[in-house]
Amino acid sequence: MAQLGVENNIDWSSIDTILLDMDGTLLDLNFDLHFWMEYMPLVFANQHNLTHQQSKDKIYLVLRVQEGKLHWYCLDYWQKVFKLDIAKLKEDVAHLIQIYPFVLDFLAQAKQHKKRIYLITNLAQYFDAIMSSHDYNAAK
Repeated sequence: MAQLGVENNIDWSSIDTILLDMDGTLLDLNFDLHFWMEYMPLVFANQHNLTHQQSKDKIYLVLRVQEGKLHWYCLDYWQKVFKLDIAKLKEDVAHLIQIYPFVLDFLAQAKQHKKRIYLITNLAQYFDAIMSSHDYNAAK
């Protein structure tokens, strides 16, 4: 998503609904890249008595086979393949999650223009509900 901080760059009249993904759209990809390319291979290496590079070599080959396919986005699939608690490992490095600086301005502009906004995720099945602080009129 290009930086959309200036309202004049968007023809809001041509937009009814906005569908957004989290990773790489709302959130900086640094978290995902670090997790899949560094942290998870390090944990796998420790579990299998491999060097970090040996682990990366093995894991990257397996990841590439699923790139662009539905399994690419499925944590359950990767948990079975690598026999690691992927959700727990993601929690270990969650401090790396960062929102892009322009996102809040963009979302505010979209709301100001009364656009419908949907967050599209493949993680919904892991939650009993998805809520916002605004649902309760209280900050997290």
